[in-house]
Amino acid sequence: MKENVWKAIPAGAIHIDFSLCRYPDDVHEKIKTCFGFPDHYGKNWDALWDCLRDFALSEEEERDVVIRGLECLPKRLKEYCQEAISIMEELEQKYPAIHIRIEQA
Repeated sequence: MKENVWKAIPAGAIHIDFSLCRYPDDVHEKIKTCFGFPDHYGKNWDALWDCLRDFALSEEEERDVVIRGLECLPKRLKEYCQEAISIMEELEQKYPAIHIRIEQA
């Protein structure tokens, strides 16, 4: 089934720019695209953890994840994104080959 296929992503750092996001669905779509998640990604925090864990387990080399644009988000969406950041930080703790970095846009 095509919905279970992960999309290929370029080698090197993964750059996630949230600056143009305005709704929670935009946030999840941005993450899905940047990590190449399969179409069945559920766009919720449990699904994010599951897919990020699968991603980390499949990586053979270290990966940097650079997050930008959080300061550009509307207040409510910035608060919503804090859960995604927490999940990514937990991923970094459990899978040392993944390095999360937050930058200004």
